Amino acid sequence: MIHLYSPLKKFVNHIASFESDTIDQARIKLLLYILILYIPYTAILIIAYIYGGAAPHLIRVSIVFVNCLILLAAIYHFKIWKTASHIVLCSLTLAVWSNVSFYVHGVNVETLQLIWFACALGFYMHGLKWGWFYSAINVLPVLVLTAGDHQNYFYLGAGPYTVSLLTYLFVIAYNFLWIIYMHHYFFKVFNNNIVNLTATKNELNELNEKLKTTLEDLQITSNARMDFLSTMSHELRTPLNGVIGISNALLLQNPRKDQAENLGVLKFSAENLLLLINDVLDFNKFDSNKAELECIPFDMNVLLKNNYSSIKLKAREKMLDLNLSISEDLKDKMLIGDPTRLTQVLLNLLNNAIKFTENGSVSMEVKTSKLSEQHIVLLFMIADTGIGIEAHKQQQIFEPFIQASSSTNRNYGGTGLGLPIVKKVLTMHNSTIKMESTPDVGTKFSFEISFNYQASDPDNTDQLTNNGKELAHLKVLVAEDNPINILVIKKTLEQWNIHPVVAENGKIAVQKVVQQEFDIVLMDLYMPEMDGYLAAAAIRELTDPRKANVPIIALTADVNNSVAMKVKQSGMNDCLSKPFDPNDLFQKLKKLTVLNA
Repeated sequence: MIHLYSPLKKFVNHIASFESDTIDQARIKLLLYILILYIPYTAILIIAYIYGGAAPHLIRVSIVFVNCLILLAAIYHFKIWKTASHIVLCSLTLAVWSNVSFYVHGVNVETLQLIWFACALGFYMHGLKWGWFYSAINVLPVLVLTAGDHQNYFYLGAGPYTVSLLTYLFVIAYNFLWIIYMHHYFFKVFNNNIVNLTATKNELNELNEKLKTTLEDLQITSNARMDFLSTMSHELRTPLNGVIGISNALLLQNPRKDQAENLGVLKFSAENLLLLINDVLDFNKFDSNKAELECIPFDMNVLLKNNYSSIKLKAREKMLDLNLSISEDLKDKMLIGDPTRLTQVLLNLLNNAIKFTENGSVSMEVKTSKLSEQHIVLLFMIADTGIGIEAHKQQQIFEPFIQASSSTNRNYGGTGLGLPIVKKVLTMHNSTIKMESTPDVGTKFSFEISFNYQASDPDNTDQLTNNGKELAHLKVLVAEDNPINILVIKKTLEQWNIHPVVAENGKIAVQKVVQQEFDIVLMDLYMPEMDGYLAAAAIRELTDPRKANVPIIALTADVNNSVAMKVKQSGMNDCLSKPFDPNDLFQKLKKLTVLNA
């Protein structure tokens, strides 16, 4: 029997494999087993009825035998197992009705078995609706018979067409076995499914725990990366502050022409290095969704001219024509926005344009797209006559660390972060960048940004008027522990005739504020004994109102958002990142001392 069962199981599994659902596979297998095992069952009955001379039973069982063969073939070739199961259920129902009305003229054990068989098979094969339907039409003849039975009892005996006791016992035993096996088979399948689902659920829970642990590890790694970049930013910016600061100071001391050229190259190189550092840090901010836009008034005319001036030397070195066109609508207007981020976009695009252009020109044009009483939409266009970009590579250049070709980095350098940062900044402005480029002809980038604006103050100026002599009266305290930074700040302030007092740490700074009168304090954030945060908080707690409210500007090489928040929480008035532009320091000194006067 084992040798026969193995190929039979293989045959059934092969036919059922076309269904992917486990329950449907179980239904097909059960149906196939019923049909296959009813073939020898009906064959035995055919022989028994031939010898017993039971012609009516012989006809019925022969029809069942042929139907089993036909249905097996139909399922094998046409996969119509649902239709076949309906035919089987209809055949069982017909057998019940024929027993009640013709073969038995009552309800015997076989008839009850067929009813139970049809009810269970209806639910297992086709679900609730069909299960109720087949149960109803199989129970109905019993109800009709009971209603019409004047003797008020069920007749559980042999009908008008009797068969031998041995045959009857075979039929009853076979049917009972099928009913028992059907329940056993489906219970086993459902039980396996429940076990599998439970195991899957447990696996998913374990996987979720692992994912949670992995996410926590990634968060720790991300925080460690941010801390590392912050530390590296501070460590790199500190010496750069010295290089750029001393370069600015020396350039203001009327150097010889050759000295001025060397200092210009030194300053330009240091500022380029600073730009690369800023790109890496800014991209990390964007990647962590920690970047935010400022909303402050600024003069777009001045911003555009400053950007133009900052790259003029680089364009002149390559003998390129550098053109700037600014909309007349921007005169007498102070736009509200983030000048730092906008400068970042423009400088990245302009520096790229100059870098990839060997002959010809680079131009920046700013036009008005829309103008209302308090709102303006500007169209920015940066065009060059450089190497251009092939059409199939034009979208790639906006992906991090990717450049148009492998030779680009070798020939021109760069990190591949400039354009991705441009794209992210413009996304923050609800804008998109458009590009038109033809290889060996040139490239044009364009984008629109909308701004609110207000009328500009004619008395406000960004120039260091009177060589900064208007600030000469200021008493400034510099809290700084780095000798190079002290030298840079002193030389920067001395050009405005300001002679600062220096405190080497926060503790000394607080003591000097208590002992002397100062108009403003320049506070480094990271110092021994007492850092800038604690020193600022201590100053704000002084009993003398004038000293407690002295303006404090934080000087830091750390440019994280968390630093700006801590600066504000500690009571400082403003923040200036190192390396700083002397003009920025001048404006902050002027603004805070005027407000405090």
